[in-house]
Amino acid sequence: MRFKKIAFENYKTYYGNQEIDLSLSNDDQEHGRNIILLGGLNGAGKTTILKAIRYALFGKRGITKEEQERLVANTINNTYFEEGGRDCSVSLSLQMDSGEEWRLKVKWRFDSRKKNTGEYREIFVKKSPASLEKKLNVTDLASFNYFIDRIIPYNAAPFFIFDGEEIKELITKQSSAEMKRAIHQITGLDSYKLLVSNLNTLESQLYKKLSSATNQDTVNQKQKELQSLEKDILKYEKYIKKTKKELQEVDESLAKVTDERNQKISSNSKSRETLVKKQAELATKLKLKKEEFETVYKDNILYIILSDEIKSLKSSLKKENDVKNKKIMRENALEPYNTFINNLLGKDIDPPLTKEQLNQIKKIGESVWLKEDNQSSEVKAPEIHDLSTRDQSILNSLPIKDRHLLYKIKEDLSKLIEKHQLMEQEILSAPESVNIEKESKQIAYLQEKRGVLNDNIRKAFKKLTPMKEQLTNVRNQLTRLTSSDVSSEELTKKLEYTTYTKEFAEEFLNEATQLKATMIRDEFEAMLKKLFRKTDEFDDVVFDINNYSIRLYNELGQEISILDRSAGEMQMISSALIWALIKASDLDLPMVIDTPLGRLDSVHRNNLIENYYKELSDQVIILSTDTEITKEYVDMMKNHSAKQYLLDYNEEHKYTLIRDGYFDIVEVN
Repeated sequence: MRFKKIAFENYKTYYGNQEIDLSLSNDDQEHGRNIILLGGLNGAGKTTILKAIRYALFGKRGITKEEQERLVANTINNTYFEEGGRDCSVSLSLQMDSGEEWRLKVKWRFDSRKKNTGEYREIFVKKSPASLEKKLNVTDLASFNYFIDRIIPYNAAPFFIFDGEEIKELITKQSSAEMKRAIHQITGLDSYKLLVSNLNTLESQLYKKLSSATNQDTVNQKQKELQSLEKDILKYEKYIKKTKKELQEVDESLAKVTDERNQKISSNSKSRETLVKKQAELATKLKLKKEEFETVYKDNILYIILSDEIKSLKSSLKKENDVKNKKIMRENALEPYNTFINNLLGKDIDPPLTKEQLNQIKKIGESVWLKEDNQSSEVKAPEIHDLSTRDQSILNSLPIKDRHLLYKIKEDLSKLIEKHQLMEQEILSAPESVNIEKESKQIAYLQEKRGVLNDNIRKAFKKLTPMKEQLTNVRNQLTRLTSSDVSSEELTKKLEYTTYTKEFAEEFLNEATQLKATMIRDEFEAMLKKLFRKTDEFDDVVFDINNYSIRLYNELGQEISILDRSAGEMQMISSALIWALIKASDLDLPMVIDTPLGRLDSVHRNNLIENYYKELSDQVIILSTDTEITKEYVDMMKNHSAKQYLLDYNEEHKYTLIRDGYFDIVEVN
């Protein structure tokens, strides 16, 4: 989808009927001119354009009642209102991928006191450029919102339509839950979350139906047992979650106290300073090795477990593909024969043959034809899997993994843990010139507490695992208790298919989320390298896929606060994050960005235009101020922009005129 045009009719600062052509020609697309530039002074109506596009698409969604009243109060142009006008409108034309053109129109009416008396939405559809527009009245706002969300999901809009100087809020307000939710929304994974929820509901309903199809007393007993197990499992899961959170707090406290103890030692003892430095290096290696083990385990465990099954599946698919090809060859060989024999037997024969004789002739002729064509008259080994070429390619590309890689990493991990423990003993036994008794006691206490918590978690899991196995057994027993009639068998099959589908959907959701997060991290870090000319104050910027957050590190590998960065740096980092989210999404949408370059120097501006906006989307609409205009900016924009407009505010008449040729009019700094 692309924006084709936006038109104003006495809307806010735009007097009369004015429109902006946002379309891109084939020549523009072939030469990479994807930017449409609209520039003007502050107050000329740049932000008005951004808000008009957003309101035409999403209306009042996400706007408070106070904001809505403030927005509507100044909707109609003052000059037009003073002349007696009482209505205004905004129209946004969309060029759909199907070739259709949709025009979304929002109209407002006001009384003589400038009070809004109504808001109306209309949709005009052109099936093709040569056809006439067909008007559709919007009576059901929910249906309209549903249609728009299929084009631009409302929750994804902040990543496609935004103020360039305000996008740093993506970083300052980041949190694991919010970022993960954004990834799900922008990548379409929300639909799979809904699918899992619906499958859970369906599974529960099927279990209830199964229970009513057999002996009720037995079913009631099993249901009570099932409810009791579910209650106990929930209790243990809550306990494990609570204990893990407590363990995390202990780990944080332990790390803090250990750091304080090590700083004391390092500042007073050269020997201990060396040991502490080695311990820090060892701790880093240990952390990386743990992350490596978790990554390799997550990426390969499924293929390791299913290695034999994958080999068998690939062999079966090859055999079935051979059978399929033989069938096709046989059918192709018989095609001219069928044409011939049908024409022959369709002629009048005297005396006429019986139907059985005709079939015999056709059957015998088929055998003779196939033998002459070196084809077998029959193809045995029935085809089992009905797979598309794409599905077959995916299955054949499944890797076969070896478990020895996990064994090797696990062995290395054990060695590092042992070295870390020995290093801790060396630090404790080394001579000290400062009193660290308090820290040492606190460390010992926290380590002991950590051990107790870990032991409690292990004990809880030891009880939880057999409970879950018992829960599965009870559910299976409920299934087997169903009656032997046809409806019960169908119900059992539905339950099995539902369970398999739910498990697959859950696994897919987890894997897809991890894949998207990894893609975001890679795209984010790659774009940062293109945007920043240097990183004097921080050595590295990374996207942490474990908690979906951005982290800054200095040259010593220490994390530093992201909130201390300049506004320009924050804008560049946020821009890189938006780049990553868009590239990881399944959405191909135009971008609308207000004042994107105001806080950046010339080098960073050029980097942003050359490496970012040029590649961000096939259509990028930039709303620029005069403070952003330099000679380098003009030269670069002329090469990459398809259209340029100047928003010229008339101080005398208090309205804005839209003019072509921005670079021919504006003064270059």
